[in-house]
Amino acid sequence: MIGLIKNEIMKIFSKISSWAYIAILVLGVVAGAFIYQNVFETNENWQSDTQAEIAELDSILAEVPEEEKEFYQSEIDQKQQLIDSNINPTEKVSWHFMNDVVFGLTILVTLFTVILCSANVAAEFSDGTIKQLLIRPHRRWSILLSKYISVLLYSFAMLSVLLLAGYIVGVIFFGVGDFNMKSMVYTMDGQKEVAIGTQFFTSILYYLPSLLMVMTISFMLSTLFKSQALAVGIGIAVLFISSVLGGIIIFLAEKFTWVKFLIFPHMDLTVYAIQDKILQDVTLPFSLTILLVYYAIFMALTFLFFQKRDISI
Repeated sequence: MIGLIKNEIMKIFSKISSWAYIAILVLGVVAGAFIYQNVFETNENWQSDTQAEIAELDSILAEVPEEEKEFYQSEIDQKQQLIDSNINPTEKVSWHFMNDVVFGLTILVTLFTVILCSANVAAEFSDGTIKQLLIRPHRRWSILLSKYISVLLYSFAMLSVLLLAGYIVGVIFFGVGDFNMKSMVYTMDGQKEVAIGTQFFTSILYYLPSLLMVMTISFMLSTLFKSQALAVGIGIAVLFISSVLGGIIIFLAEKFTWVKFLIFPHMDLTVYAIQDKILQDVTLPFSLTILLVYYAIFMALTFLFFQKRDISI
């Protein structure tokens, strides 16, 4: 098995596209740092400016209709909380950059993973190399598992490069910063005070199951279609449609309880980094259970289909 995995990893890194993905991630981090540094300026007089904004909102609050008072009072409370906690919302250190820019670039890791996984098995059929692969003295399931593990390792390698490049570039541009520096994040229930470094790694931790599920779905599609272009196209479509459907289904769940058992609302677990629930009775253990069930189904379908698939070209 180890030999098969090594062979698959060599095949992945023999492609120019695999190195291009990594280069794009590094360039994206550098470009993001330039933009973040030059577009978003740190306001050293933020406290006096925030006090002025609160005073302005207070004057507006006294004149608006009763139904609008709650909104303006909420704005006042949020700004006052920043002052009380001495949190400068415009401050920029490396951990702000990691949270605001580097974490956002994980979408590229997901996209490149989808492209790679969707084409992994389908490319063998498109290129006509699947027969040479399966005549080796290895069981079909072991060959497919080695492919799955290799793309999993490559995905984690891309994520590691992103995080390392992000930290190095962040330190160069914005300084080390305090890992435990306090920051405010916005949740469905209002503002929440968090330690910015801890917040970043919590978000990354919750991102991993989502990456694994997207990768598994894409890999399954790769075994279902002989056309590499078709597999990649459907894989990318699933990636972007799932995020849209997830948001829609969360609203539908208030009327139809059965929709919370669909996979889409649970594809993005990073929301749990800032709040405890997606819906009233949907918590992290529930979401993980749903993902585990779907993961088992997708993996079973992938290996069963590949075992019985006709390899005639």
